[in-house]
Amino acid sequence: MAPAVFLTLVLAQSAPAEAADPAQIERIRQPLIETQAITVAPPTRAEDSVFRVTVHGPKPERPLWEEWSATPSYVRPWFRAYHHQFLERVTPEEFRGATLYPIGIHVEQVIDFLVKDIKAANRKKREANAREEVRRALEELLASLIRPPFRR
Repeated sequence: MAPAVFLTLVLAQSAPAEAADPAQIERIRQPLIETQAITVAPPTRAEDSVFRVTVHGPKPERPLWEEWSATPSYVRPWFRAYHHQFLERVTPEEFRGATLYPIGIHVEQVIDFLVKDIKAANRKKREANAREEVRRALEELLASLIRPPFRR
């Protein structure tokens, strides 16, 4: 609290700003009034058109080998240690190889890949159906415009 009061007193005692000399004001005003060395022409009607483009693209996919290491997967199991210990105790010796040290690909990544491909194929099919529908509607419209009027 005391520093704030001290700061207020110091600022209150500062001298008021002196009035500017008219000669200095005129010296500053003259260069502002004179023509500038570089002039920019106002844009013409053709130049003020603005075209914007938005680019949509797929995000780059992470390669499957990004998380691979030199250590084989059967040395470092993907499940928790307590689960591994439990399986060691309850699995007979003959079946431990496949149960305790599963080797294979991650099915989640394969499923994700298939889902993306199926979605892309469905989207392409919907787009093709929409194009065909628009084409048929245009043909019907043109046929109705070209058809001769009904005569009695």
